[in-house]
Amino acid sequence: MPSVALCAGGAVIGAATIALAWFQPGMGTPAFMAVVLAATAGYLLAIASLAARASVSAGLIAVCLVSAAVWRAPLVGASGAYSTDTIRYVWDARVQRAGLSPYRTRPDDPATAHLHSPLTDAIDAPWLPTIYPPVAQLYFRVVTAFEESPRAFRVAGMVLDLGVSLALWAGLVASGRAAGWVLLYAWHPLVPLEAILGGHLDIAGVLALTVSWLALVRRWPAVAALSFTAAVLIKPLPLVLAPLYWRRVGVRHVLLGAAFAVAATVAVPGGALPVGSMPDFVDTFRFNGPVFGAVASLIGARAAAAAALVVGLLVALQLRWRRPREAADAWAWPLAAALLCAPVIYPWYLLWLLPFLTSRSSLPVAAWTLSIAAVYPVWARAAGDPWAVPPGLMALEFVAPALACLVLGVRPLTQGWRRWVKNQGSG
Repeated sequence: MPSVALCAGGAVIGAATIALAWFQPGMGTPAFMAVVLAATAGYLLAIASLAARASVSAGLIAVCLVSAAVWRAPLVGASGAYSTDTIRYVWDARVQRAGLSPYRTRPDDPATAHLHSPLTDAIDAPWLPTIYPPVAQLYFRVVTAFEESPRAFRVAGMVLDLGVSLALWAGLVASGRAAGWVLLYAWHPLVPLEAILGGHLDIAGVLALTVSWLALVRRWPAVAALSFTAAVLIKPLPLVLAPLYWRRVGVRHVLLGAAFAVAATVAVPGGALPVGSMPDFVDTFRFNGPVFGAVASLIGARAAAAAALVVGLLVALQLRWRRPREAADAWAWPLAAALLCAPVIYPWYLLWLLPFLTSRSSLPVAAWTLSIAAVYPVWARAAGDPWAVPPGLMALEFVAPALACLVLGVRPLTQGWRRWVKNQGSG
């Protein structure tokens, strides 16, 4: 029989998600935060129940995944755009269909005024061309071929979200892990908030990266290389995981990935290198990045961005030799380390971490994916208030992962102390 606590946790998550779709509170408002806190409480209850169970049947997992899809579905019909990012996605797709390069074309250029509509008139940072890599651009074109609206990206998010769950489930089974841990991802509060309601393209990258991990577990190197390349060309963050592929894919697979990257780049109109406004983003955009701020004050913004990349690569390099290929936490920690050092840390960036939280060693990362909700009230700030996370909210965000790190560090020490005391007594 299913655990009462597991069912109760799922019911709370579902009720909170449906309430979000029904009432549509403004992001960061007290009503929005109440919904997020309720969903988080239900999630913790469900995961605690899951941890106490010896196993979860395939039938129950399927029911849980279907339930998640059912309570996400009403979010598709939410009015307006909960994220201005989807407006940029629509604009980039229009620019490509006009035969222009999204890496050169600015939304505020008078020459492109004929491409605008009431939706894209509200585009964020219109003075900058796109920041999104080639596979992301192809994703925009595919999704908007059906409808140029935030709703289209929510529908796409629903489909991709299911794909992530299925790929993760398959990877857990292939690696000998308990398949029930797929609910760590599938029932996580960030997924309906950011992958569905927000429509963020990160969910496409998360699917590509999860498929790449599954392919490595199943020893399908060509699939692993191609899907990893796709993930990097959706957002560059997964680049820090490159050391994990060392001697797990061959030279011919690397060349296959490189060929795919060239083909995707050529498929984007305009012939420009896919750089766009990335340098401007690094130079000027800041949000929730205390580590980056401190480092940039010493060595400059671009050097600090390079340092974030190096930190992630070093963590991945260490884990490449210490953890087996199926260890999902080896994917979680390099991504988290690079994000921690990034100039901007939005909640949807942490979607990349969610499929890889299936071991105790990733507890601090898991805690961060929940405590990141503390920054949402910034979106409800009063007119004229700075676009920054107040110190109190930032403390709330980082105290949970810090405590989780402390717990992980203290337990080996206490175990060592107990062994020492036992040895002394036996001596």
